[in-house]
Amino acid sequence: MDLVEAEKKLLFEQLKNIEEMKVYLMLQINKLGGNDTAIKRTSVYPMAKVKPMVINGYPIFQFSYEGALPLYKEADRDYLAMVRHYYFRATQDSYDFTKINYRFDDSVIIIAQYYENKIIRDLDNRNRKLIQDAIRHTGLIGDDCWWRVWNVDIGLLDPRGNHVQVFVVSQDNFEEFMSYLKEEYFHLAHIPESTLQEEIFEEYRTEVEREKRTKERKEKERLKRSSNTKPGDFWG
Repeated sequence: MDLVEAEKKLLFEQLKNIEEMKVYLMLQINKLGGNDTAIKRTSVYPMAKVKPMVINGYPIFQFSYEGALPLYKEADRDYLAMVRHYYFRATQDSYDFTKINYRFDDSVIIIAQYYENKIIRDLDNRNRKLIQDAIRHTGLIGDDCWWRVWNVDIGLLDPRGNHVQVFVVSQDNFEEFMSYLKEEYFHLAHIPESTLQEEIFEEYRTEVEREKRTKERKEKERLKRSSNTKPGDFWG
């Protein structure tokens, strides 16, 4: 394995560790009551912001997610499962979709990825399909076969930070809405506020240290047992 591949592998492992830490932090935030925007108890944080709108006489449904979409890595099933769980729950638990009696039969899902700088990024190499799957389960769209659901990816600059805005619009109104979005994209963005509290990080660090000490203690006990084992214990 060359140095480039080794570095890539290390970075992906670090990214996976970050996602695992996020899962833990999300659970702790829920315990402390810091996820009050959820319509029911959920295992993820922060929630998406969901907003049904009427623009120029036609309906739009908007989903807002904090941060950039994570990179897509099909080979790592654990990482993919964590990311899928987050976007599914952040979408489903953020709004009572049973109150919506409207359905987009022929729709367009516009995934607008807002970035805080112009560093080169590949919009295609992101987990955007996980968001589409989560939206499909809300009942707003039917099956997402290619002729009923179109997909559009766009990148936009926003110095306020990285975030993702997803718009669901009918195919009939798609062209008009894109013109509107080009003009109003900055004001349309609803950036979920991060309310991570220092005590949550402190609790996480404490938990990590506790697990580390437990692991070290068990390893010492194992080595001690091994050193006290006589050959006769094995061979009789």
